[in-house]
Amino acid sequence: MRKVYILLVFLFLNNFNYCFSQEPPVGFIPHLTKAGDTLSKIVPKSQWKIIMQINKIDEEHLPLNKIIFIPVNMERARKFTPLPTNVCSKRSERLIYISLANQFFGAYEKGRLVFWGPISSGKSKYKTPKGEFKVLWKSRKYRSKRYSQPMPYAINISAAGYFLHQQSLPGKPASRGCIRLLNSDAEKLFKWSKINDPVLIE
Repeated sequence: MRKVYILLVFLFLNNFNYCFSQEPPVGFIPHLTKAGDTLSKIVPKSQWKIIMQINKIDEEHLPLNKIIFIPVNMERARKFTPLPTNVCSKRSERLIYISLANQFFGAYEKGRLVFWGPISSGKSKYKTPKGEFKVLWKSRKYRSKRYSQPMPYAINISAAGYFLHQQSLPGKPASRGCIRLLNSDAEKLFKWSKINDPVLIE
């Protein structure tokens, strides 16, 4: 499995650099938000998910007076991915990959990226640890014992109390160490993942 990890990271670093430079990804254009803007005022509801994904925000955290990316060609925008679409491996293991630097996750099955999404990892005082982990247990309606906060679709990856779960995404690292996900992504990853699936955080 370590060979898969090494190759994945190599491909990731060599394919990501273009994605969030000054130029918007293919299929997107820059848009300057202003006071009073909401997703519903900017684009039709059918485009909300892709805007939240690419800008790493949820519906409640649209940044104001800032540049965001919005789709101009939906066909091309839907094909965009910030992660490698394939990794060369004959193994059948699934893999959850977390990029702390770029704030995205990818779900790989048999070496193929099956879905991806934005994350919000630990803020400066609560940095999310890097390393190799695995899915230990899951709880659809878990509540944090440490912070007494709801953690829907919780996927535990460490006995130290680190999880992947649904929570707000403000477009930057903001958690106390866990990996926050959009609600739809958290539900999908919860259903897709299995106990002992490897998780790589870098």
